[in-house]
Amino acid sequence: MKPDDQIKRFFAEVKSGNWLQNAQRRSERRKSAWNLLLPLFALPLWFGFTSLFVALTWLAHTIIHPEYAGSARQFFADSPGLSGGLMLLPPLVAAIFPALVVTNFLVYLIPAARRAMDDEDRDHPGTDYASSQRALIRAGAVAVAGALILALAGAALG
Repeated sequence: MKPDDQIKRFFAEVKSGNWLQNAQRRSERRKSAWNLLLPLFALPLWFGFTSLFVALTWLAHTIIHPEYAGSARQFFADSPGLSGGLMLLPPLVAAIFPALVVTNFLVYLIPAARRAMDDEDRDHPGTDYASSQRALIRAGAVAVAGALILALAGAALG
């Protein structure tokens, strides 16, 4: 299954209203304890990428509005509304994608985990490591680009 197919399947399932049910069914095949590494790695990486994206957005904000340089606390205390929301929420959402890509890569480096997950994916075409990584990278590129535009708009507004 090509990355486009995974993305198309996702949107078709969301549109038909059965994505959650299908996702639960797909997750039932994940029996290996190695799968516990995924959230263990993904959550700190998500936090890290979110922090990085917000820091870069804040840097852009201070370049555009030097009066706030070094005073993020003051900026957010002044209740920035739309500006602050655009500087925080899009990076939070977009950071999911690089976090998942790096998580998959790190877990894939562990030979026993790779074998266990490859065994779980064998009977489910299009869910293998390479297909999943391509789909995440493709969707992530769109999400990160969109988040960048929205976050920079927020930085400019503030």
